[in-house]
Amino acid sequence: MRSLIISSISLATLLLSMSTSAQVLISGELTATQACAATPSIRQPHNPGQIKLVIGTHYSVIAKNRADQATHYLVNIEGANPKQRWVAMDCGVLAMTDPLPALGAAPLIPPAIDPAPTSAPASEAKKVSGQYVFAFSWQPAFCEGASGKKECKSQTTSRFDATHFTLHGLWPDRASYCNVPKDQQAKDKQGDWAALPSSTVSAGVKAQLDQVMPGTQSLLERHEWIKHGTCYGTNEEQYYADSIKVLSDINQSAVQSLFAKNIGQNLTSQQIRAAFDQAFGKGVGERVKIACKDDGSRRLITELTLGLKGSIAQQDLSTLALASRPVEAGCPSGIVDPVGLQ
Repeated sequence: MRSLIISSISLATLLLSMSTSAQVLISGELTATQACAATPSIRQPHNPGQIKLVIGTHYSVIAKNRADQATHYLVNIEGANPKQRWVAMDCGVLAMTDPLPALGAAPLIPPAIDPAPTSAPASEAKKVSGQYVFAFSWQPAFCEGASGKKECKSQTTSRFDATHFTLHGLWPDRASYCNVPKDQQAKDKQGDWAALPSSTVSAGVKAQLDQVMPGTQSLLERHEWIKHGTCYGTNEEQYYADSIKVLSDINQSAVQSLFAKNIGQNLTSQQIRAAFDQAFGKGVGERVKIACKDDGSRRLITELTLGLKGSIAQQDLSTLALASRPVEAGCPSGIVDPVGLQ
């Protein structure tokens, strides 16, 4: 009886401390856009297992670190121990699912022993039906941290990607590596893209890809198809044709003009989202998230992501975006980087 009373008091103390803590319980899903470290504590850098987010992977979100001006999400990562890890908010795109649970309804107690993952293997994931994250990059900023890549060594001020957005990927929701053999999955996860099957797209689509996806010089198109395109429900030709279609719409809009006119200058998330509203209709900006990275004393805009839902081949971008869920803006402001190491 005495131990039961002590346990009850301990539980009550825990719930009381949670109700007064800065943590706010939320329910959502984070699609990783950066390979960020995931740590049990925000303040302590210790990272058991050296766990990082996997770009394009979806993680359930159970909390953020404070109600106002939050900086981190608490996510569940299968296979990590402890399973619950903190990641910076600009590491991915958050889509809220259910309303906030009652405070104290789901205690944030990392399990002492990580349970075995219950999700199906990635290769057995079902093809999704019409919900996506579209990721597009500002290449000069990407190259600040990847100067050794072929596409960065060859970049010039007159090349397409100096003033236009480039294709990172089109990521079906909640699925990856659909019907992909285990050995190919392993090669992809190791970054050995040269060992992956060659692209099967036509010469016409390949020529467009080489312009809008400079990463083809590093075989990025093989990685994106194997991990994400195989879950798109079409062949590789259509997957990339649809990806190019979305990027073309953005690159012919007020959003591209805003970036091209402000190279070397700072843009805010409000300005970027307003440009999307101007180009594609009110509310589309709420589906856009901005990712930044620090480069010395500068904070650079590296990538934007846009939620889409529907048939990309048959519907316009406005319809597709407005059918998706609003997301948080992410990085509040950053510099539009010019070509060349600064």
